[in-house]
Amino acid sequence: MSEEKEIKERILDNAEELFLQFGYSKVTMEEIASKLGMSKKTLYKFFPSKENLVRELTNNRICQNEEFINQIWAEEGVDFVGKLKRMMDFIGKQLVKTKGPLYDDIHKSMPDLWNEIHDVKKMKGLEKAERLFSSGVAHGVFRNDIEKDIIILMFTNTVQAIINPEILSQLPYSGNQALEAIFKVLFEGIFTEEGREKYISYNNVLNNPGDN
Repeated sequence: MSEEKEIKERILDNAEELFLQFGYSKVTMEEIASKLGMSKKTLYKFFPSKENLVRELTNNRICQNEEFINQIWAEEGVDFVGKLKRMMDFIGKQLVKTKGPLYDDIHKSMPDLWNEIHDVKKMKGLEKAERLFSSGVAHGVFRNDIEKDIIILMFTNTVQAIINPEILSQLPYSGNQALEAIFKVLFEGIFTEEGREKYISYNNVLNNPGDN
């Protein structure tokens, strides 16, 4: 990694920490520079504005999340249901970040950026949901006697609705718990008997690691 790229990553990591804690509006470029131990002039050299910084931050995180999910599905030695559970747990951890001041602030003060994030996630979500369902049927984990397009729309639209900060903030659950409930209702309904047994088995192992 080049020195410039390394500095940009350090800026993004530290800015994200502040944004997640205090929100977008309440954090200044001066505070970000101070946390990094650099001058505002140096910070503005890499990011000409706070809006530019948060846009690159959100785009980077979307790309990193997609890359990590792709790595999960490419992993050898793990069956389909194991990969599905790993993906669920990862997405759940990412959803925790949406239940806080940053994304709520972006939703209210930067609607254009929020809509861009929403549109990208919806598009990528539809692509991944289609591959996920087709792969599940091919592995004998999901039933093949239901309408694929309807299931995909149900899944993606439900997830998008739940992870909306305004909705999530009204629920007494974490993003991970909300996602788990969605998967339980939708996926246990489309699993074959074999797929359901595997899913429940993986779920028990992950939720009760000390029992094994």
